Amino acid sequence: MTRDDHADLPSEEERSRQRPRRVGLGSRRQILWTLVALVVAVPIVILPYIDLVAGGLVPIAQALLPAGALALLVLAVVPLLARAWVAASVLAVAAVLAVVPVLTPLPAAIPCETSTPLTVLSFNAKFAGADPQQLAELVRSSGAGAVILVETDEALLDAVLAGQGLASELPYRTGEVSPYAVNGSVILSAYPLRDESEIPGSVFDQVSAVATLPDGSDVRLAAVHPPPPIGQPDRWYDGVAAIGVWIRGTDDQRLIVAGDFNASFSHPVFRDLTSGLRTAAEAAGAVPWPTWPQEKPVPAFTAIDHVLGRGAVPTGWDSVYIEGSDHRAVIANWMLCEQSDRS
Repeated sequence: MTRDDHADLPSEEERSRQRPRRVGLGSRRQILWTLVALVVAVPIVILPYIDLVAGGLVPIAQALLPAGALALLVLAVVPLLARAWVAASVLAVAAVLAVVPVLTPLPAAIPCETSTPLTVLSFNAKFAGADPQQLAELVRSSGAGAVILVETDEALLDAVLAGQGLASELPYRTGEVSPYAVNGSVILSAYPLRDESEIPGSVFDQVSAVATLPDGSDVRLAAVHPPPPIGQPDRWYDGVAAIGVWIRGTDDQRLIVAGDFNASFSHPVFRDLTSGLRTAAEAAGAVPWPTWPQEKPVPAFTAIDHVLGRGAVPTGWDSVYIEGSDHRAVIANWMLCEQSDRS
């Protein structure tokens, strides 16, 4: 080959320009994995902020958010094994972002002088089918001075108060409950009650009353129970929102609101309701320990039974299973703040 022959050959730079530029198979696969991860992750991340009913689909999906966040973490393993690092990171970060609104809020404590302890037991008795003996034993062992029951009837109340001998320990109560157990709500108290009133906005009974404690101070107690989003989503939304309106309309310095809210912190309407309140679950940490469903093939996965307070500091929280109900009973310990002016 002569020098002229070499001159006719294309240079390395020219050969490089002539090669077709193609995205490598590995790069295209990484992009595809990332797009799939985004499609899966983005809806779950924005779900806790969607304040819509959509026939009940949105609130039901929001109730499943803890399971959804866990599912994202599990799914992140798949692209991880395929070495699709960006996609795995997207799913992992999305799991964290999705679960943050669901966590029990731990606000900075508002300083107040606390003086009066109060233990509240809140329980959905599931059509009055809960075991009265176990319920009575829990009331005694917890030292509850106020017991808030929903989905109860007079037969169950008689079995607990008279049949189990709690009438002397909880001698005060709000009025006779509805004959239909699904509707019945009642406040049982170791302390005198007055100013009983109904709380509007729910298809179920809701009631409040002021308890006068041994030190002469007062606290308003409320038993609430909006309907579930399944089957009646608009009534559910209106019911939860109405509780928030009622709370903001009360001028009681010290207020304890308890019951089956059929909502968790994954629901925007419930987060709005709790604005300005504290939850007893703070005492158990940020993890939202589930209270429903108890008697199901799947384990309890959502926290919808709450004890909320204003003018009070939560000091303890626990939940206990009672046979005959699909809800766990919630025990909340509070220290009530000093009232600014005591009558």
